[in-house]
Amino acid sequence: MDDLGPLASHVADAAAAAGVDESAVREAVATMQADVRAYPGVADLVFEYRRAFEYDPLVRRHGRTYFLLVPPHVWREFAATLDSSAADLAAARAVHDRAFTAGTELTPDERGGWEPLVFVAAP
Repeated sequence: MDDLGPLASHVADAAAAAGVDESAVREAVATMQADVRAYPGVADLVFEYRRAFEYDPLVRRHGRTYFLLVPPHVWREFAATLDSSAADLAAARAVHDRAFTAGTELTPDERGGWEPLVFVAAP
């Protein structure tokens, strides 16, 4: 299975809370990570986001893990590329939300309506 870093520990709980299959959520999260690593890579994508958005989306970086807050349309773009049900995608978003909260200690109220994304760069 792909290296999901801090996302891995949140898959089971997010899937159970959403009432969906854990393996489907893990697959959606892993596919998203693989897609980001392949194009153009995590660091390059973060750089592109920094240029595209009116603020720096990188909240924290810890080793290979990048904790970002992005506009909601970014999640819609990722969802459009994944072959997952709406429920599985919602659980995948919850995985990112839980990992972001654990990794940054920012509450949803402190996010200003932006969506959390957690990317793990390839080793």
